[in-house]
This record gives sequence, structure tokens and C-alpha cells, in this order.
Amino acid sequence: MIIGILGATYSSIYLKEDGYLCVRASNCKDKGLNILEYAFHENIENGNSFVMNSENPLYGPNSTRGNISSVIGVPIKLRGNFAGYIIVEHTHCNFFNNDHIKFISSIANQIGIALENSLLYRKIKESSKRDAALNIYHRKYFVDFLSLRIAQKSQPFGVVMIDLDDFKSINDSCGHPFGDMVLTETVRLIEKNISKKDILARYGGEELVLFIDDPLSKGALFEKVNIIRHKISNNELNYRGRTKTVTASFGISLYPEDGCTVEELLFVADGNLYKAKEMGKNSVVLV
Repeated sequence: MIIGILGATYSSIYLKEDGYLCVRASNCKDKGLNILEYAFHENIENGNSFVMNSENPLYGPNSTRGNISSVIGVPIKLRGNFAGYIIVEHTHCNFFNNDHIKFISSIANQIGIALENSLLYRKIKESSKRDAALNIYHRKYFVDFLSLRIAQKSQPFGVVMIDLDDFKSINDSCGHPFGDMVLTETVRLIEKNISKKDILARYGGEELVLFIDDPLSKGALFEKVNIIRHKISNNELNYRGRTKTVTASFGISLYPEDGCTVEELLFVADGNLYKAKEMGKNSVVLV
């Protein structure tokens, strides 16, 4: 639209990602330009609209950008915060003036609305995969995730069934609010001790299930889970002046050694969890 209406040479959309402005749309083949290296960088850093004209090429005589002598920039805002820039360029000096800012600002506002809608959509899509109470993935997502990994014939991975020991008695003796806190704190502790590639989900009630990506060995997998078990059992929980520690039991299965379907892997992990309970709880079983 900008190129068609204004007759600009180049039009680019830069979005801020991890603190950097990255090109996300442009008709220019040279998308590696760092606009913060040039004379208008102070306006960009301050989030200001600007117009710059020069008889000499603004990017220097050796730039692959060509003889750009007129540049206009308008910030893109997301929820009132700086999110990026529209940068429009032309080879003719004085091609752009302040009258063009209003037109480009209207487009920047539409981009901001589109970004907002995209952000909301991603949040809704992500929340549909998660348990509302614990904000971890729910059982269906976990099963679908495992199915996809198996279909892709992925590297070995571990499946860990986790059950808090004597959870009913915790609810009965300390009340459901304390039980809810136990679940929440246990989830947060587990999340701190797994990698970004691992997946934690609520399997049902107080039972959790964990996907551990590509363990180095069976022994390494056991040790990783046992460290989590140890940290849970040593974590003091405080609620309204009451202090309590809880324990958990763990059953592990390994793909593809223990099964090549989701059902087989969950069956073996659940069976090992049952053995952990029989052994006196607060233990890890990987046969």
C-alpha cells in the first residue's frame, strides 16, 4: 500500500524482538540493514517519528541499498509500548516531508492492532492446552505430544508418572487450600529442575506426568528424576503458620525400550509408579 500510494523505493516493517529491531516485511532484497547504525538512530531509539533528507546517500556511497536520500520512520505501538518501526525510503532528496507522517501513522496503527490480535490469539491457543489451576499442560495435549514424537521416530525419551504420596490425608488434615498450594509448589519446583525441551502435564487429580527429552542414558534419566524427588521431599511448605513437607513417588518408562506407543509407555510408567508405592513411597522406579 505504501509503495503503491506514495511511490516509495523501499518500504520495510521492523519489529522489536529480544531487544533488537528485525525486518519482518520488506520489498528490499537487502534485509540485513541495521538502521540503528545511521544518522536517524537517535529518533528510533527514542521511539519518535522522523523525516530525514540529504543530498548525499544516507547509507553511504558503498551501500547495497542504493542512493537513498529521503527516509521517513514511524513507530509501531503495541498496548502503548514501542514495538517496531515502519521505515520508508526513496532515492529522491526531499521526497518525504512531515505531511507523510500522518498517512504512515495510520498504517502503523493497523499493524499494532494486527499484532495485538495475533498476541491474543496465541494466548488463547496456548491456554487451551493448559490446566487452568496449575498452568501446565493438560493430559490430552501431553498424549498428543507423545503421539507426534513417536510418529516422527524421535530420539529416545523418558515418560515419568508422578504421584504425591498420601495426598488425600493432606487435604483431610490440612484443608483443600493447603492441598492446592502443595500441588502448585510441587509443579513450580519440578519446572525449575527440567529443561526447556521437557514437558510437564497434569494427568489427573494430584498425578502429574513428565516428558524428558533425549536422556543421555538410563542411569542419567533415573538420576535426574531422583534429584527432583529429593528436592520435593526436602521442600518445606508454609501455609497460615503451618509447616509441612510432602513426598512423591515416580515411575519411569523409556522410549523405545519400554514401548513404541503412547499406551505402552504410560502403562509401563504407571506400573513402575505402583511399584514405587509398594516399596514405601518417596522413591523412583525404572526397571
